[in-house]
Amino acid sequence: MFKLTNEIKIVINHIPLPWIPKIELYYPDLPQFPIIYINTYVNKQRILACPVAVSYQIEENSCNAIFTVLTNVESNELTNEKIKLELSERIGYSEKISKSDVIECCNGNEQYIALFTDLWEYIQFSYGEFVPYGKFYEEIFSIIRFVAAWQPKTGRQSEMRMLYNFMSAFGEKVVMPKKWSHLEFYAIPNLYDVSNSCFLQFPKFSTLKSAMNKLFDEYFIKNININGIEFKVMEHAWKQNKDSFISNVTDPMFSRGILSEEEKLYAETLVDAFNRHAWRAAYFISAFMNIKNNYSMWTKKFFMDFYKNGNKLKGYSEKVIACFLQQGFLNPEVIPIDTWVKTFYEFPLGINTNTQFFNEFSNLGKLERIIWLSSQSNKTNMKTFFDILWCQRYGTIGNGELRGINPIACYSCQLKNSCVGVAKKRFTNVKLLNNSSNSEENLSAIFEYNPEITYICILYNGVPKKCYVRKKGIATLIDEFSGYILTAQNKLSDDLLHKGTITFEEFIFSKNKNHE
Repeated sequence: MFKLTNEIKIVINHIPLPWIPKIELYYPDLPQFPIIYINTYVNKQRILACPVAVSYQIEENSCNAIFTVLTNVESNELTNEKIKLELSERIGYSEKISKSDVIECCNGNEQYIALFTDLWEYIQFSYGEFVPYGKFYEEIFSIIRFVAAWQPKTGRQSEMRMLYNFMSAFGEKVVMPKKWSHLEFYAIPNLYDVSNSCFLQFPKFSTLKSAMNKLFDEYFIKNININGIEFKVMEHAWKQNKDSFISNVTDPMFSRGILSEEEKLYAETLVDAFNRHAWRAAYFISAFMNIKNNYSMWTKKFFMDFYKNGNKLKGYSEKVIACFLQQGFLNPEVIPIDTWVKTFYEFPLGINTNTQFFNEFSNLGKLERIIWLSSQSNKTNMKTFFDILWCQRYGTIGNGELRGINPIACYSCQLKNSCVGVAKKRFTNVKLLNNSSNSEENLSAIFEYNPEITYICILYNGVPKKCYVRKKGIATLIDEFSGYILTAQNKLSDDLLHKGTITFEEFIFSKNKNHE
């Protein structure tokens, strides 16, 4: 039985003031569940710890964070220093990102440096001189955390509930001091324990592991070789829901004597923990069973090849693996390619493929933090980020089309001077239709008979309102939302309107000469 009976103070100095609201000890919907988890060793002694409260001493441009931490070890210099190091990693302080770090990621490419230099001004306003980065989670905990983050039904709320479900189902409940007895803290084996098969202190997880071993042996039976490393994959994915998992997987394995009654229950509880979605259970099983393939040693090249083979890896999620490699195993060259990363490298960076993106930059883990923070801030309409990165937003009713690089999205974007994607479009042609009532069929005809035209822009009284592109020979509306906030102050000059067809560069860098 684990007991966190010792209460200590850990002070981390000189934290940027904008980080204060970003240091989370609890999630609002789960106020009894501390979410900063420390499980490590010092001189073969296990240290379990979690911060339960934090206060701040405010200085001129930074603050000192004073954490109240519960731990199973007595206070001494060695253990306190280890807890401080772990806590610094959990809040992203020990490996924090500076502007110079981001510039180094660009490998000397002047265009990329210019873009990220401009973008940093927006980042700095929200985060200060540094951005959090590092080992946000213990390794095994990180696998659970990011399996839970795979397509959550209600966003972060679902993620945190699944994390809690797993920990409370398969972790050992830790005894807390009386005044903190309202809190629930659970311990699972850490990476050292798993790597050395040390499960004696974790009977629940040991039973789960036994069930997972049998599920893995039964269903992950196909071999895929990636650069000399063998991966066992599924031939067919499980059906998603729990009822199908019981009828098609655990019931047959139990009736054949492969799973014990307890193992059957634990396998089904694993699906329950991940919101009754069997794919998430498979992702956890495959991620856990491949710890033997030494995630910490995965190189950038190996990760690229692994990602390229994603469609062959049935029962695996390359995005989940990328997330926990980056934020749990602290692999600096790993980046999950999600919608935000893909749209960022395609639009602002003007890059066409994952491979090109991987090869153009180094320290991709740090770069991902900048891309993710910028994209999420833009997505949530933070005022600071409102006038940049419109290309990453949806542009039509029903969220059918991303805006991408287009004249009206880029017209008001404050990154357009350094945007690589814009530079690559500068000489493409834009057809202007002012006060036009053309149908989409007529617009398609314009594209058909004018192959040199890339965009058609609909204007009302000279103000850009809608943008169409050619897709499979058909005029397709990709942006009407950008036009909603353009007014008479954004009217194109009469000279440009009279031309009828202008370059992308003329459009987005135009000035309204009628108002000069």
